[in-house]
Amino acid sequence: MLLLRGQKEMVNLLQTPEIINELATEYLNPMAEMMSSSLHTGWYRTAKTHRFLGFDVSLNMSVSSTPSDKRGYHLTKIKEFDKYYTVTDGSFSIAANVAGVTNNFPSVKSKDNGRQIQLPKGEGEDKVSLSVLSAGIGLPYNTELRIKLMPKIDKGGMGDVVQYGVGIKHSIKEYIPGLEDIPTLSLAAFGAYSVINNEILLEYPSSITSRQMLDGSVSGFTGKIVAGIDVPVLSTYIGIGYGSSAVQYTLKGNYYVGDVLAEKEQKDPLSVEYDYTQVQVDFGIKAKLGMIDIFAGYNPGEFGTFSFGAGINIK
Repeated sequence: MLLLRGQKEMVNLLQTPEIINELATEYLNPMAEMMSSSLHTGWYRTAKTHRFLGFDVSLNMSVSSTPSDKRGYHLTKIKEFDKYYTVTDGSFSIAANVAGVTNNFPSVKSKDNGRQIQLPKGEGEDKVSLSVLSAGIGLPYNTELRIKLMPKIDKGGMGDVVQYGVGIKHSIKEYIPGLEDIPTLSLAAFGAYSVINNEILLEYPSSITSRQMLDGSVSGFTGKIVAGIDVPVLSTYIGIGYGSSAVQYTLKGNYYVGDVLAEKEQKDPLSVEYDYTQVQVDFGIKAKLGMIDIFAGYNPGEFGTFSFGAGINIK
């Protein structure tokens, strides 16, 4: 899925085969968290549903960030690290992850043969910004179909990224006595499934020609109750519900694992997975200027996501 400009540094983790999955899990964790947060944002601008065949089309930008205290990890807290390795004299026991950066490479030493291994020094990739096209169309029975789409785009350090998803928003205001008499109030149930995929091509020595890449995917479900107030110029909303996402990174191709001089080569030697489930809250505001909407929203949390954009809205 994602990575960084210094891809070869990431591959250095292959020199620690006994704990490679644990190190890679810690190293890539901030990116997984930020991408998971981005996955659940940018779905709606209001709790109100379109009338039949009413529609909107908009361009949305989301920005997720990593807090400063989550940009590194303790080597000595890695499972079985002390069994196989020690921190090299003069090196720090806290290593930077993909979101952090240090001027010096952290170094560890094998207890088996004394071989010293330089770990990645981090890349400072503490933010993820993704742009997505979002659209909705009104269906019968106060229901709205929504889609998200980001065609494959070269995002530099994150490689080629594509995003897509589909959701349903249904007004439930009519089912609660008294609420339908409040014209400015909207209340809806929303559910969606979405995916983000990307791949980063790598160049790393191998004994045979193989396509080397870090490949990954983020997929997840979102379910929320969305309440909002709509007045002639402004709309506000708040959504409360539940989100789940699965993240997987796979290093594909042939690579030397362990001591590169030993020429022990493996195919697809690394795969790490993350699963996130949590209560989610988001809120936002939209200004309506005729058929033009300008909006902003926020999904709070440790890896919070801010979104903003503009679009056309035909009720």
